[in-house]
Amino acid sequence: MPPNDVAVLMHLAGFLTGAALYGMLFALVARRLRESDRLPLLTAILGLIWNLTCLAAYGVRDLFGRDPHPYLIASAYSALGFLPAVVVHSVLRSDTRGKPRRASQAVIFIAYAASTVAEGLLFLSARQGSTPSPAALRLLTVTYAALTIPVILLTRRRRGSGRGWAIVALAAFAVSALHLSHAERANEPWLVELIGHHASIPLIFAILYQDFRFALADLFLKRALALFGILGIAIGLYAGVQVPLLAKHPSRNDPVAIGVSVTMWTAMALLYPLLRRGSSWIVDRLVLRRANYAELCSAIESRLEPIDDVTRALDAVVAMLAGPLGARSIRWTTIGEAPEGEDAFLIPSAEPPRFAIVPGALAAGRRLLSDDAAMLREVALIAARRIDAIRMAQVRMLTTEAELRALRAQLNPHFLFNALNTIAFLIRSAPERALETLMKLTSLLRAVLRSPATATLGDEVALVAAYLEIEQARFEDRLRIEIDVPRELQPLQVPPLIIQPLVENAIKHGIVNSRAGGEVSVTARMVRGELLLTVRNSGVKTTENEIANGRRRGVGLANLQARLERHFGNAARLTLVPAPAETIATVCLPLPRELMARGA
Repeated sequence: MPPNDVAVLMHLAGFLTGAALYGMLFALVARRLRESDRLPLLTAILGLIWNLTCLAAYGVRDLFGRDPHPYLIASAYSALGFLPAVVVHSVLRSDTRGKPRRASQAVIFIAYAASTVAEGLLFLSARQGSTPSPAALRLLTVTYAALTIPVILLTRRRRGSGRGWAIVALAAFAVSALHLSHAERANEPWLVELIGHHASIPLIFAILYQDFRFALADLFLKRALALFGILGIAIGLYAGVQVPLLAKHPSRNDPVAIGVSVTMWTAMALLYPLLRRGSSWIVDRLVLRRANYAELCSAIESRLEPIDDVTRALDAVVAMLAGPLGARSIRWTTIGEAPEGEDAFLIPSAEPPRFAIVPGALAAGRRLLSDDAAMLREVALIAARRIDAIRMAQVRMLTTEAELRALRAQLNPHFLFNALNTIAFLIRSAPERALETLMKLTSLLRAVLRSPATATLGDEVALVAAYLEIEQARFEDRLRIEIDVPRELQPLQVPPLIIQPLVENAIKHGIVNSRAGGEVSVTARMVRGELLLTVRNSGVKTTENEIANGRRRGVGLANLQARLERHFGNAARLTLVPAPAETIATVCLPLPRELMARGA
C-alpha cells in the first residue's frame, strides 16, 4: 500500500477514534449533567468539533483532492485552541464550592484570553485565504507551555495534583504538536502531520481514564482490542495468504482462489466473537481487575450459611457487593421504599416482607452492564433462599415451642390430679412417702415447665424416672419399673419430652386397665447408626387395629410424630407393635455423624 494511502487511512482512523472518545465523554457527562459538569461537557464539545470538522476537511482533501474551505479549518483549530483553556479552568477551579483564588482566576483569564486572540488570528488568516495562522499556533504554544508552571505551583498541595499537571501538560502538548507540525512549512511530512492532528487523543484518554475508567474500558477498550485483533489477523492473512495465492492464481474466476478467499473471510467472521470475549477478559481481569462474579456468588452463599438473622444477612450481602461492584454506596431496602429512578434488584423471598438490593452511584464513571445485572440477580436469589431458610427455621422454632406448651398442658391436668390424690392418700397412711412423692412431683413439674428446645437423653431419662416413681406411689405393686439406658448414650441431644408421652400411654392404656398391673421398661440402644428408644408395657394386651385407632384419635402420639418429622424429616420413625405378651413403642433417631465416625 502506498504511503499516501496509509496516511489517508490513519487520518481517517485517528479522527474517528477522537470523535468516538470525545463523544463518549459528552454522553457520560450529559446524562448526569450538573453545574459542576459544565466544563467537562464543554471539553467534550470542543473535542467533537475538532475531530468531526477535521474529518470533513481532510476527508475532502485526501479523498477528493480539493482544498477544504478556510473557515472550516479556522473553526476546527479554534475549537482545539479553546480546549486547553477549558482544561486549565477545570484543574484550577476550587476544590470547594467557593470561587477559585485570585491567582487561579488570573491564570484562567490568561488562558481564555490567549485562546480568544488565537481564534481571531485564525479567522483573520482564513479571510485572507491562508490557513492555519502560524501566529495563532505560536501564541497557543507559548502561552500554554508557560501556564503549565503556575498551574503546578497553584495545585501542588491539592489532593490528586499530579493528575491535574498531567492533563494540563497533555493539553499544552496538543496545541504545541499542532504548531510544530505547521512550523512555517507548506507541505509537512504525513507522519508529522498525523502526530500534530491527533495529539488531543492522549488528552481525552487521560480524562476518561481518570474520571470514567470503567466506561472507557467497557464501552471502548474492549471493542477496540477486538477490532485491532481482527484487523491484525486480516492483514496477516491478506499479506501471507491472499497476495501469494492471487499471484499463483491471477484469474478472478479461479475456483481455488475463490474458495480460499471465502474460507478466510468466513473464518474471520467466526473469530470475532472469540476475540471479543478475549478482549473482555483482558480488560476485566488485567486492566480493571474486576472480581470473578462466579467466585463472588459462591463466597456470598458461604458467608450467609451460618447467619440466622434476616437483617444481618442483608447487611452481609451489601457489604460484600460494594467493593467488587465498584459502588460508592450500596444498600438494601424494603420493597416500596426504593426511590423512583433507582436500579433495584428484587430479592424474591417466598413470604413478605420482601427486600431489594439498591446499588448507588458507581465509581470512575462505571455503569451497570449486563454481567453486573446478572450477578446482582443471582445474589438476590441466593439472599432470598437464605431469608426463606431463616424464616422457616424461626417458624419451626415457634412451632416447637407451641408443641412443647401443648405437651405441658396435656401432661399437667390429669397427671397432676392423680398425683395429688395419691399424695393426699399417702398423707394419711404414709406421711414420709407423701413428702417424698411431693418433692418428686415438684421436681418433675419444674423440669417439664423449664424444658428447653433440646435436651440430653440423660435429662429425659431422669424426667421419666421421676414420673414413673410418682405413678408407682399411686399403683404400688401393680406397677413395676425397669430403666436401662447406657451411661455413654446419656449425653446425646434429643428433642425434649420425647419419651414421656410413650410412658404416659403405657400407664394409661396398659397398666390402668389391668387388674394385675404390669411392667413398664424404658431402654436405649445404638443400632446401625440409629438411636433406638423403646418403651414396653406388659399390661393389657392390644391389637394392631386398636393401636391404629388410638393413633388416629390420640393427641400425644400424633404430636410426637409431627415433632419428629420437623426435627429429622424422614430420618426418624415412631412405631407401635403389639407383641404376644406386651406392647412395644419405639422411636428411631439418626445419630450425629461425628458420633458415628467415632463408633460411639
